Amino acid sequence: MQNYVFFGLTSQAIAFAKEVKKKENAQVMGFDRDNARVELYADLFDVTACEDVSDPLFVEKYSGITPEDVIFIFIKENVETNLICCQLLTELGVSNIFSVYKLDAHKRLLERLGVKTSLQNDRLLYSAWDIRSRNGEKSILYLDMDGVLADLGAGAKAHPDGQLEVYKNQPDEIPGVFRSLPPISGAIDAVMKLLNSQKFDIYILTTAPWNNPSGWMDKRLWISDHFGDAFEKKMIISHRKDLLIGDYLIDDRNARGASEFSGEHLHFGWNYEMNEENKFKNWEEILNYLLPQG
Repeated sequence: MQNYVFFGLTSQAIAFAKEVKKKENAQVMGFDRDNARVELYADLFDVTACEDVSDPLFVEKYSGITPEDVIFIFIKENVETNLICCQLLTELGVSNIFSVYKLDAHKRLLERLGVKTSLQNDRLLYSAWDIRSRNGEKSILYLDMDGVLADLGAGAKAHPDGQLEVYKNQPDEIPGVFRSLPPISGAIDAVMKLLNSQKFDIYILTTAPWNNPSGWMDKRLWISDHFGDAFEKKMIISHRKDLLIGDYLIDDRNARGASEFSGEHLHFGWNYEMNEENKFKNWEEILNYLLPQG
């Protein structure tokens, strides 16, 4: 019988392991150096142990891993342990290894070992297993609003209250400012092309200011003004974007969890904190990346 083996019992690993148990006729094994977590989830797994997963003797003998097994490495913060564990597994001839990673440099080292990193981290692993299968195999794409779809800077300047001292450093708290923001150049046409491509399941993922509650409604109405019912019941307002499961997030900032998003953060437009352009300068570059020609 094939084994599905989880190294590192994070909460996302547990969610994914539960899905495996539901859908696969396989033995599911889970290992972590935290004994409390091992004991907490012992009933979920066929085999569990509290072990140092960078110990060659454990990886080779105790776990009973074979080349046919599927391995998921959820160790991300301790890069050294992650790499040692992956190295030991590849030496055993295991080829079906999927690993989370912390930074791009970590990712490149994993890929040198032959470890799969296309499933970029724990939430995306779960997404790939469950959500994508219910999603017609479309990639999940989230769109930020301010600085990506709508130009808050220009809208604040044009607003009657935009010059008031109280809003100088907090333009997002101007009452009514979100209702009539001008679109970012190329945004509307680009989003329509992404929608029409049928390659993506697209959602609006935006943060609204806590002290400007009318902004929450205004954002929803702005989306309807510009996209009709294309995003009906597909708009999410959150101050923790890292909690969302998906493949891509187009966002102009790293704040609110964007830099820790489970999939690929397509850093867009102008970086006001650093006063420089982000990796994807405009919507043309986004389209070239997501909808390459030829």
